[in-house]
Amino acid sequence: MDDITPLNLEDAPKLFGLRLDQLVWVIVSFLLSTQIYSFMNPVMFNGQDLRLYLCLFVMLIGPVYCLLTLNHSGSYWENLLSFYTGSTVLIPGPDPNPVRFLVDEKLPEFID
Repeated sequence: MDDITPLNLEDAPKLFGLRLDQLVWVIVSFLLSTQIYSFMNPVMFNGQDLRLYLCLFVMLIGPVYCLLTLNHSGSYWENLLSFYTGSTVLIPGPDPNPVRFLVDEKLPEFID
C-alpha cells in the first residue's frame, strides 16, 4: 500500500513552528553566546562583568531574526530597506498607467 499523503513544501518545511533558516539562526546564536561566555575572560567595567551583556546581545540575534522574518522572507526586508534608503527621483507629469481608472464604466443612476 503506497502512501499518497502530499508533501506541503510551498514555502519551507517547519520545525517547532520555525522555518529551517530561522531555527538555524536561533540555535547558532544560542551556541555562540554560550561559547563566547565560556572562552572570554571577565571584562570588568565599573564593577560589572561586560561579557554577560555581550553574550545576551549575541543570544538575542536569533530570535530577533525570527521576528523580522516571521511573515516575510529576507528579500522582503531587503527590498523594503532599499525602497526607503535608495535615491528615487519623482518627476511630475502625466499618469504612466492611464488604464487604472475605469472611465468607460457604466454607473448606476439613482432616482430621488
